[in-house]
Amino acid sequence: MLMRLRRPVTAALLMTVLGASIAACGGGDDESKVAAARSSAYAALSSSSLAAAATSSANRPSIPTAAQLDQQIKSALDPNLPDAERTALIEDGDAFKDAIPDMYKALADHPHAVYGVKDPVFDNHDGTLTATLSLDKDGTGTDVRTTVVHFVYKDGRWKISRTDLCGILRSADYKTAACG
Repeated sequence: MLMRLRRPVTAALLMTVLGASIAACGGGDDESKVAAARSSAYAALSSSSLAAAATSSANRPSIPTAAQLDQQIKSALDPNLPDAERTALIEDGDAFKDAIPDMYKALADHPHAVYGVKDPVFDNHDGTLTATLSLDKDGTGTDVRTTVVHFVYKDGRWKISRTDLCGILRSADYKTAACG
């Protein structure tokens, strides 16, 4: 969107500078008029760009830290969290409702597992974030796996991508109807 706003402003800037240059060449006016026109055009470009950036950033959600995303994933595993809140943390989370009991079984089978979202978190500027998730299935640190995960901004919150969650589950040899 920012690029669309810049093109007309850039065209206006070029027209103003060219117009001032042509007037300066044809009329014998001094370079101060050209400099004034150029300065005015640059000021217009700067204020338009700042306004567009402010509008764009006002509509964009804040970017969470790796620690915040990590806490979000870990809170989904809290047995006291209502299922509706748990599935709200996943893109298309309602599809995973039937998998919740199996998730607790998997946690019971791997009580020493260590996992978490690591820095850096990248804003893809398309309503998604990219981060790294590490998993140490037995907690010994000898077989740590990492994978890229995406978070999608939907319904006013960042949610783990359904596709990535399914990939993580498959890599852990876990099958659920939600992932096909």
